[in-house]
Amino acid sequence: MKICFYNVTASFIQGGLETYCWEAGRALARRGHRVSIVAGLGGEPRHQEIELLRFAFRREQEWPDFGTRFRRLMERLSFARHSLAHLVSAGYDAVVVNKPFDFSILWRARRRGLAAQTVFRSGGTEFYLGDRYFAGSIDHWLSTSRYNAAQVEARYGRRVQVVHNGVDVDRFKPIARGTQLRQSLGLPGSARVIASVGRLVGWKGLRVILEALPQLPREVHYLVVGEGPDEARLRQQAAQLGLVERVHFCGRIAHDELPQVLAQADILVQPSLGEESFGITLVEAMACALPVLASRQGGMSEIVLPGVTGELLPPGEVGAWRETIAQLSRQPDRMRAMGAAGRERAVAEFTWAANAAKLERLLEEGGKPCAAS
Repeated sequence: MKICFYNVTASFIQGGLETYCWEAGRALARRGHRVSIVAGLGGEPRHQEIELLRFAFRREQEWPDFGTRFRRLMERLSFARHSLAHLVSAGYDAVVVNKPFDFSILWRARRRGLAAQTVFRSGGTEFYLGDRYFAGSIDHWLSTSRYNAAQVEARYGRRVQVVHNGVDVDRFKPIARGTQLRQSLGLPGSARVIASVGRLVGWKGLRVILEALPQLPREVHYLVVGEGPDEARLRQQAAQLGLVERVHFCGRIAHDELPQVLAQADILVQPSLGEESFGITLVEAMACALPVLASRQGGMSEIVLPGVTGELLPPGEVGAWRETIAQLSRQPDRMRAMGAAGRERAVAEFTWAANAAKLERLLEEGGKPCAAS
């Protein structure tokens, strides 16, 4: 099959949604399919097995600030101006989109002759006024978690199949720590390291870890991987709390290099205050045999097995996060056991090969799923 992942941000943002396009796409390519990612100008291909086609667009930050959803919708409509003709004429057998913002583009493409099966693979709730009108352009409805599937079903009245995101367990695996890399990150050799990976935005809740850190032992350091608009505020908070020497902002790390960085950590923390439909970073850390602490909400509750692969904690409750980090960091045997259990769970339940096989089977069966009852 000739399969297209249509996502404007896949070329220049390294988030969970973008990782899905590249990793699921590569897994499909390895199954013999011809895979393309149609994205905005910028960035370079992550994998050579996938064709990257880039088109002009106007970024969301350049639109009037009538709200984030307005800006993102306009970003995608500007992208469609340049990419729609290709989408219609390229002869794709299937087109996969990830945001409701693209529904109207598929609706228009249908009217211009698009014959491909269409897949909405949801990982969020960025609904907007009028999106239901264009929902008929979608043939197959998928979601990353049972939690998100219920939200999508309630919105559109379609039955949604859960296909969990995956991880490349051959790349994300336990590896030895590198002294040189640890030094380059500013981490003392004796430090116990908690790490976060992701976009630096307020709803990710990194401030919770910063607030917990002053009352944790001084050998506990915090490694922050990623970039985003909240970085300056987080740096200021760390300075105000006297944590400059214990909080390490290492910026954006190429996805292929992330396993080496995770190897420097003892615990992965994801203290999200906002809703997470899945949490691909958790699975990647588990594959690397790290215990995981995550907020008890959304799809993350379907990934972490409390007391087995990590713990689920109340969002925003600094005391609970501080106490759990303190207890776990004093129990190296327990951390190793949780890490081993997490690796086993990632290999058994969360791989891109399994994700791609389910999507392939869905497309081979064809047809439209019936409406949810």
